[in-house]
Amino acid sequence: MISQDSNKKKTVAVIGSGMAGLVSVYLIQQDRKKRYEVEMFETQNQLSLDSASHTVTSDEDPSSSYRIDVPMRAFDDGFHLNLKRMYDHLGVQYTSPKFVYPLSTVSTTDNSRKSPPHFIHSSSNHQVPPIKPERCGYGQWILRTLYLAVCYFWFTACCFLIEPIPATIDRDDESFQVYLDRIALPKYFIGNYLLPLMSAVTTCSHDELLGFPAIDAIDYARRTYRQPHYTVVGGVQNVQAKIACAPSVRLGATVTKVEHIGSRLRVTWIDSRSTETCSKEFDHVVMAVTPNVVGAIYEPLRTTLSSIPVISGESVVHYDRSTLPDCGRSIRKFSRDVRFSPDQPQLLYICSNSSATEAIHEHPGSVLVTSFPIAPIDPAKVIHRARLARVLRTPKSRRVVNRIFSGDFEQTQQEDKTWRNGTGNVWLAGAWCWDGMVLLEGCIVSAMRVAAGLDVEVPWQ
Repeated sequence: MISQDSNKKKTVAVIGSGMAGLVSVYLIQQDRKKRYEVEMFETQNQLSLDSASHTVTSDEDPSSSYRIDVPMRAFDDGFHLNLKRMYDHLGVQYTSPKFVYPLSTVSTTDNSRKSPPHFIHSSSNHQVPPIKPERCGYGQWILRTLYLAVCYFWFTACCFLIEPIPATIDRDDESFQVYLDRIALPKYFIGNYLLPLMSAVTTCSHDELLGFPAIDAIDYARRTYRQPHYTVVGGVQNVQAKIACAPSVRLGATVTKVEHIGSRLRVTWIDSRSTETCSKEFDHVVMAVTPNVVGAIYEPLRTTLSSIPVISGESVVHYDRSTLPDCGRSIRKFSRDVRFSPDQPQLLYICSNSSATEAIHEHPGSVLVTSFPIAPIDPAKVIHRARLARVLRTPKSRRVVNRIFSGDFEQTQQEDKTWRNGTGNVWLAGAWCWDGMVLLEGCIVSAMRVAAGLDVEVPWQ
């Protein structure tokens, strides 16, 4: 005879409704044995995966609208393997847009002044030969193109042939800065080409990027080499609609504490509408939030996760075209086309000073989205702002993350006591919860790891 307790479903709290949280809930809900009841907690009044995005309506046709993903959720075939498999499983439609990247410098004394592009790159080099910047003589343009081709070839060859120096028990991983010095890549190429392009992806300062573990940057370069990039048709709102399947979602619920109560876990939160403090016990808790938030609400990880840096940045949707560099007629045709047809090559202006990079993505309707802006933007022309948290990678934080998620390092007796993912039925998920660049693939891998820990099959594997 089966007891009543053996038929009782286990309860799972999922904190955070970004990609990692939503995929975790989706997978748990797919359990064929129907063993779990899931409840989701989100501090905002809407699910967070698509909460920063914005819909622009055409002035000429009010019935026509265009969804802008903030931040841009591009992915590829080589790096985002599990994300793409999940999209295919869900039937999410995506397209492979072409991008044109004018690279410009920003004055260090006057951030409002941007030089004309010194080079115009294209995604997957679909523009061959590269577009010649206006105000650049043919001889200079040919020499610069050859120089960049040689540097890019050398960097690519090194990525595949020269391994980053790995960590040992006594030493952390080699940093990206040390790796670049070791392969003798020219400083001009690093400062004016490599760092601006990679900073546009990682949305952090140049120094922070140079402090990444070299293995992260090199692995990303290898896996994205000559791979097409994709964006979701209609924006990630369509992804959110397909995976948002939690039967119980508490919006406006700011979790303040997760604590062990015997063999169970108590989640305490503040309801934004009633301002009341509430609590409930669960069998499992999945924290799909940034490490600083985990440390604030879950005491056993407070000290451990304090070594993982988290920065805050901003994406701004606006119409202030004075923030664009003067590109002349060389790419004006692309600018004209993108206003009316999203299928045309899209413009992504990469503007850098000596320490940081901003990316300005031009959308249909002359709408601009500036990520982590350097130059001032006219407040009267701003239509939407979104604050974004960004988890950074360092050799030290990589060691911490790998220990939590059963890293490869030899353990000492003291290190054996380190908190591991799943300890006490507490699980972590997020873009930072894996050994790689903090991008969407980490969300999917960590959610799959939660599902495996709960003995739930992943349908796209």
